[in-house]
Amino acid sequence: MKHHRENIVHKLGHACIAIVIVGCALAAACTQQTKSIGPKFSGHLLFLAGENANGADLFELSASSNGPGYDYSLVATGVFEAAPNPDRTQLLYATRDEILLRDLRSGAVKSLVKGENFCLAWSPDGDHFSYRQKSPAEERAPRGESGVRMKLYVSDLDGKSRLIWEELTATYPASSAGQSAALERAAAASGCPQWIARDRLLFDRFLGASPKQRGEVLKPNTTTIATLSDPVKLSDTDRTLAVEAVCQAGSDAVLRPHDEAQPLSVARDLDQMKSLHTAPVPCSGCRFIGFAAQSCVPFFIEDATSTSSDLFYLNPTNWQRQRGAHIGQTFSLNAKMLIKSSARLMIVGDAPASLLLIDTESGEATPLVAKSSETASSGPRLMFPIPVVWIEK
Repeated sequence: MKHHRENIVHKLGHACIAIVIVGCALAAACTQQTKSIGPKFSGHLLFLAGENANGADLFELSASSNGPGYDYSLVATGVFEAAPNPDRTQLLYATRDEILLRDLRSGAVKSLVKGENFCLAWSPDGDHFSYRQKSPAEERAPRGESGVRMKLYVSDLDGKSRLIWEELTATYPASSAGQSAALERAAAASGCPQWIARDRLLFDRFLGASPKQRGEVLKPNTTTIATLSDPVKLSDTDRTLAVEAVCQAGSDAVLRPHDEAQPLSVARDLDQMKSLHTAPVPCSGCRFIGFAAQSCVPFFIEDATSTSSDLFYLNPTNWQRQRGAHIGQTFSLNAKMLIKSSARLMIVGDAPASLLLIDTESGEATPLVAKSSETASSGPRLMFPIPVVWIEK
């Protein structure tokens, strides 16, 4: 009997050991199955890289067809600014000499507007675009003074442009020191117009009416809405809010008060600036980073600690804050971000050579460019990347 009991105990011992071994094996397998490999990129990304007086390079990135990693191809050089149309099938980009239009499906390119242009923006229907242009040297300021005459145009996709507004952004003695730098600052101060409807543009105006438009009685330092009728009609209100962005898929907007002590706010539409109904963004010191592509879901980011960030979005129905992701790093004020239509993935470009794919729910990140310490065979060194458009299909 004693020998029989010992056999039973011995067998039970072996069974327990086997169970433990199987359990450990299963645990290891589960651990391997749940090991995070980071978000995966699909589709195509166009982004700018490089920073010099001659403009940046426009690259296209896609997942490699030969295993892990990414393929890069150079699309254009000397690009200062680029803007995709609302359905992401066409791309406007400005060089030192002209504005060009690229078909993102066929790759065909055509020249639309000559000159030094900036502030490219598409109308919501994608049939027109606006741009600012510096006046040529022969258009002089008043005698004995210097200035930058800025013009705002709207063009169709054949390059037929219409002057909407013109003003002299700054005047001062022609012999003053630092003239060139001051001119550039003055030109930049006027900001970029935003389309708020297919026939309406909103822009800040800092000076009185120009000589060619004295028929309009406008106050200086206003936010002005231009209705693209014939003739153009201008209406203004006191400039208390700056438009950070307008959703291309609707009329929702994010606004920044000129009083920096006040929080960011959101609004349904901007047609009636004098009686605008806004809601504050529920955060302290956060930054707006963009709407999800082809939707009006606004995303924001704020520093959680000195080494991490919190990403969140607002429900576009009631503007309530929704729980987002905790990201194990911070980003510079110059970082540019694109959010996918599904709002699940985000691309971040940051200096000097950081281009990341981030899961907006988990905060996991995957690098999309080679680090500067890696060899050339891992990919080109792409400095100061700025994501322009994510072609998801």
